Amino acid sequence: MATLLERLGQAKKFVDGVLGADKYQHYLEHHERNHPGAKPMTEREFWKDYTDWQEKNPEGRCC
Repeated sequence: MATLLERLGQAKKFVDGVLGADKYQHYLEHHERNHPGAKPMTEREFWKDYTDWQEKNPEGRCC
């Protein structure tokens, strides 16, 4: 049976996924897999790039 702290951690992970707060972490994982050795964007750079992209593509991402 999961402890209270484990359940809270699971709930946080779920909420982060729903709200998109985990996008930077997913970006870092993707970057490490596909661009080893290259320096990733900082979190601030990532969110700036992401919001700029959203403004240019209001219909959403296709893939």
